[in-house]
Amino acid sequence: MELQYEKAMKANGLSYRDLPEDAQTGVDQIKEVLKGFALTEKRGLEPSAKALKKLKAMDKWVHYEILDYLHDTDKNDDDIPFEADEVIDELEGAQKAPEKVEADPIGVKVEAELEALYKSGTRAFHIDDIKSSAPTTYDIIWAEYEDDEENGVKTSKYSAVETQDGNFNLKMN
Repeated sequence: MELQYEKAMKANGLSYRDLPEDAQTGVDQIKEVLKGFALTEKRGLEPSAKALKKLKAMDKWVHYEILDYLHDTDKNDDDIPFEADEVIDELEGAQKAPEKVEADPIGVKVEAELEALYKSGTRAFHIDDIKSSAPTTYDIIWAEYEDDEENGVKTSKYSAVETQDGNFNLKMN
């Protein structure tokens, strides 16, 4: 993530040492927060949206300090909006990053079979019909089949659900 203050420094050929004391302090605070972000991500967590907003506010403040320095003004007379400790505390509530789920090869095959049936225009079928046209789906249904229960299969895109004994309806989810 490139920050506004970094862009301003690059655009104006400034180094950390060139910055006024307030801007240097702000940069130090931001660097502490970025270390906290890195540790949070290393633990497999994502920083909260609130922590990101606080970091952006800190960056904006340092950016304005740099602009004041460049234009010899003092329009940014407020203190830095957040201290690093406050933002790092916010990271304690970080959420677990979404895990990448690997597709189940059998589920992929069932979905492909149901998709082929759906594309052929088949919306209602008997279990005997599915045995020949979608054998993996048939095996799954029968492996879990229970009398007087809702039977069928559901994938991320399709569902084939028993409506009456041995008769199934195919729908797109």
